[in-house]
Amino acid sequence: MIILDVPTIRGWLMLVDMAGSENIEQAGQIGFEAKMKTTKINQGNTALKRVVESIANGDSHVPFRDSKLTMLLQDSFEDDKSKILMILCASPDPKEMHKTISTLEYDAKAKCVVRGPHTPIKGDDSSSSDVMLGSRIAAMD
Repeated sequence: MIILDVPTIRGWLMLVDMAGSENIEQAGQIGFEAKMKTTKINQGNTALKRVVESIANGDSHVPFRDSKLTMLLQDSFEDDKSKILMILCASPDPKEMHKTISTLEYDAKAKCVVRGPHTPIKGDDSSSSDVMLGSRIAAMD
C-alpha cells in the first residue's frame, strides 16, 4: 500500500443573492410577513453598502456587526487573499434610471475596496471609474 502525504487546501465559496432594493408596493406584496421580509432584505443591502463605503473610504471602523450578512462576509473582506466578485444588475428602462444610477454609483465605490493589510487608494475626480460612470449616465439621456 502506498500512502501519499498530500497537503490539504481549504477554502470557502460564498454565493449571496442580494435580491433588489425591495419595495412592497411595486412587488404587490401585502401583509405583515411580506413587510418583514422586505425590511430584512433592505437592511442587508444597506449594511453591505455601509461596509463597502467604509472600506473604500479607508475608515478605521467598518460596521460588520450591523447585519448577519456582513458578519458572514467579514473574513472575505479582511483577507487579502480572498477574491470577491459582485454582479450588479441595471436596467436600461428610463423609468428605472434612478435605480440604475444608484447601482452604478455603488459599483464605482465597490471598485475602490482594497482588502487585508493594504491601504485603500483614493482615486482623484478624473479616475477611470468616474469617467466610465459619467459616460454611462450620459448615454442613458
